[in-house]
Amino acid sequence: MPEEKIYTIPIRAEKKTRVKRSAHAVRIVRAFLKKHSKADEIKLGRKLNEAVWSRGAKKPPSSVRVKAVKDAGVVRAELLGFDYEEFRAKPKEEKKGMKERLMERLGPKAQQKQELEEKIEGKAEEKNE
Repeated sequence: MPEEKIYTIPIRAEKKTRVKRSAHAVRIVRAFLKKHSKADEIKLGRKLNEAVWSRGAKKPPSSVRVKAVKDAGVVRAELLGFDYEEFRAKPKEEKKGMKERLMERLGPKAQQKQELEEKIEGKAEEKNE
């Protein structure tokens, strides 16, 4: 049977390099939940993650209210007032090169012009050989 508890997790107490504070705050939340719930695995919800990172990497909130549900050694934590929603990182997109971005901006006419130029260059090279 799932066991529910509400915790207020203090984050302010820990000092860390300014740029890494929110990342460290997530680790503090995990450690707090692991210690107080005696669980093997901790899963943080999407809203909780957004709340910690809401003001950027440099200024996490001083404390967070969390609803933790323990079920078979796994704790699922979410911001108080929200239902647990699995957090998945977005897949990384491949960066486009300068040429692809330029062609995207210029549109189909530029592509037609470039193809025409390539044909002309190809014919010019054939004549030179």
